[in-house]
Amino acid sequence: MTAPLRFAVLSDLHFVPEGQSIYGFDPRACLARALAFLRELPQLDFLLIAGDLADRGEPAAYDSLRQALAGLPLPVILMVGNHDDRRAFRAAFPAAPRDANGFVQGLHVFDQASLITLDTLEDVPGVHHGRLCAARLAFLETALRDAPVDRPVLLFQHHPPMALSIPPMDAIRLRDSAAELAVFDRAGRRPDYLFMGHVHRPISGLWQGIPYHIQRALMHQVHHEFDRPGRIMGATEAPDLAYVTVDGGDVLIHDCSFTYAGPVFDLESPEAAAVASPADLVHH
Repeated sequence: MTAPLRFAVLSDLHFVPEGQSIYGFDPRACLARALAFLRELPQLDFLLIAGDLADRGEPAAYDSLRQALAGLPLPVILMVGNHDDRRAFRAAFPAAPRDANGFVQGLHVFDQASLITLDTLEDVPGVHHGRLCAARLAFLETALRDAPVDRPVLLFQHHPPMALSIPPMDAIRLRDSAAELAVFDRAGRRPDYLFMGHVHRPISGLWQGIPYHIQRALMHQVHHEFDRPGRIMGATEAPDLAYVTVDGGDVLIHDCSFTYAGPVFDLESPEAAAVASPADLVHH
């Protein structure tokens, strides 16, 4: 019997050079807490980080990230997002997946599932919407055709292709959603699950019949001001990571609040049920 595939997903690290912070957050400290949590999981085959590795694309930020990941005893699949710089990223991570055109993307085949990681970074510096040019669309079509038909295909891309009722984020989503759907039709295969980042919010749903998961950011979150145009508003909600299991064609996603440090208590305990306030619960 083939063992389940289990992996973790983080997104939107927004690393800055060591010693710097962003909105008061220290990305190295945030990532360290996430990595410490990963070491406690019963099985983990790899970690996938779905883009916006750096906040301003500086070489020093990628060097800091490389050092932070150096002691992790499992493979890491890295993707780029709209805040990243491909050249600086490649210099720090020369072994990261890339296609024949230099885009940071790949097809990763495992016994339980195939993962396709797409590069949706626009080629124009400072532009934050997503793009899939002809070369990247061709890569996606080939990857869908090459992925084994006896296991699910999980597609990862930084930018969502759908509107999400947060107008300033919708303005910088993927610009080529129709072209992406056309690729699925030409390949004769749609992804079984779609994973994304970029929005800094936990969101799930169906897009054209494809179930999707948007990963909450490691760093600052985006406030859910639904249907209200204007500037992107931030929030200091706690981060989380996804712990994904693929087994026999089934996909299971646990959202894990790895910064939680409160009590874990017995729900069947009469003593716990009788406390006057949650503050009286004892970690057990």
